[in-house]
Amino acid sequence: MDLNYSTVNIFPVPIHQFDLNGFSEVQDQLIQYAYSLKRIDPGNIISNRGGWQSKKFLLSEETNYLQTFLTNCLANFPYIDKSVDLDVEAWVNINTTGSYNMPHTHPNCDLAGVFWIKCPKDCGDIVFTNPCDFQTHNEVESYTEEFRYKNKYYHDINFEPVEGRMLVFPSHLQHFVKKNESSEDRISTSFNICLEE
Repeated sequence: MDLNYSTVNIFPVPIHQFDLNGFSEVQDQLIQYAYSLKRIDPGNIISNRGGWQSKKFLLSEETNYLQTFLTNCLANFPYIDKSVDLDVEAWVNINTTGSYNMPHTHPNCDLAGVFWIKCPKDCGDIVFTNPCDFQTHNEVESYTEEFRYKNKYYHDINFEPVEGRMLVFPSHLQHFVKKNESSEDRISTSFNICLEE
């Protein structure tokens, strides 16, 4: 008997990736802003272990360079209907050597994201956990590596941080940040997006 085989992937989990052209022109200003904010903000401890995380701020206020910068980056989000408004709150992260972020989600919003400002080598990948990992553990293990690679069907998937890159993802997607193994700070800004029609 001869069989024709194909795979149909349904219910995908989209990870939106943006790369900012000309990022090197604004990078130093963003780094300076992050450190100036740290000097006046005692910070929060939420998912971060070590390092520093600023208090949240609304992008709609646009009172500083970083807020204006992020607003401009998100202004033309591809494939989001133009009738939908993005209500965004953000915060700055400075992960020192040995710092990391525990597994977490971002409740009370629709999308979450990260924008990498300074990323020395080995500063800590972001890792997304398969939302069905418990239920599909044996199934994932049973497939060949070729099938898993082709279909991005793993227990978790790493994204290496890249300066000037932004990832936006569903806020329910559990993720964590690996330990900063470099001798320099890793600087990023994270944000939550509420989609409002």
